Amino acid sequence: MNPVLQSGYGYEYDAWLASACMPASTVRKLLDCYETSEVCHSAFLQNDPELQQLITRRFYQLLSASGTKENLDRYKKAMDQHGIRTICFHDIGFPPELDQTDDPPAILFYQGNTDCIAERSLCVVGSRAASYAGQKAARNLSADLGANGVTIVSGMACGIDACAHSGCLDGGGKTIAVLGSGLDRPYPRDNLALRNRILEKGGLILSEYAPGESALGWHFPVRNRIIAGLSRALILMEAKIRSGSMTSVNHALAQGKDVFVYPGDPASDCFEGNHQLLREGGIYFTSARDILEDLHWLDNPSAVRQNSDCVQEYKPSTPEEDKLIRALKPGTMSFEQLIVCTGLNPSSLMSTLTVLQIRGIIEALPGKQYQLKH
Repeated sequence: MNPVLQSGYGYEYDAWLASACMPASTVRKLLDCYETSEVCHSAFLQNDPELQQLITRRFYQLLSASGTKENLDRYKKAMDQHGIRTICFHDIGFPPELDQTDDPPAILFYQGNTDCIAERSLCVVGSRAASYAGQKAARNLSADLGANGVTIVSGMACGIDACAHSGCLDGGGKTIAVLGSGLDRPYPRDNLALRNRILEKGGLILSEYAPGESALGWHFPVRNRIIAGLSRALILMEAKIRSGSMTSVNHALAQGKDVFVYPGDPASDCFEGNHQLLREGGIYFTSARDILEDLHWLDNPSAVRQNSDCVQEYKPSTPEEDKLIRALKPGTMSFEQLIVCTGLNPSSLMSTLTVLQIRGIIEALPGKQYQLKH
């Protein structure tokens, strides 16, 4: 833990100030005026008339009602119990990148190692209900990036998020999770083991929501601006056109960030958002090497796999094998799709599939689906 970044004293007052869920710009105005949340709390106790000029009557009432000693003690107890501390926008070490976001956050709650906030950070986003192929590609890509010193930022949701965090840790990297709830109420509960692993491996958990705040639907698109803001670029692994992941893409574009797009299976509607973005100018990639090269981060080329979905170099021994491997490079395909893409008859295709499975080049999935094996 970098001690410079730890507010420490008075952090329960930060929780109190964040508990009203005011716009971050309003919280910044209060802290600009009173310098600390503790001084701001004293202003409420003294009915400072200037407060009426800074916040709405509703927020004034909420903060006045919640600023009791009992509530403050409860916040302090919860934060001490869960190892939660705070950093404010005017503190030394607050991520300057977040000042470029829409309505920049004023207070961040954190657990873990703030040194994870680094220059080489990429966010990986995608569907909660992701396909098997998308999840596997996200995990392997993040492992490659983590092994090359890249910090992966995501939202610790099920699906692509969880695979991105896990893959980065598998590769020996550090990862940052940005939650849409209080840190004492991580969501989803299914990912508690992942949360613990992130912290055990020196990672970081962040939120702008006070302890005790449950995950609400509107929290997630709002927190996505922080995920994008902490990152040099965004990687979209799998998304439909109308999805929460696309709000992260919009935040990244608004912040002037590069957006890398995994092509996925062209026949699957799970990747329709990807295909739309590629048509609109998203950066095509199939491997960690592609991304590292584009960002000029390729320090150790020999340590990066050529393709995150087809890891070992295999020289096809027949034209049929060559056609099949080329067809599977974009992602998972069914037997029927492979017939169309390769032009092979069913008998020849089945025999080629069998040979390549025996050699460990491809793997069969449920429902007569096939993909290149890692």
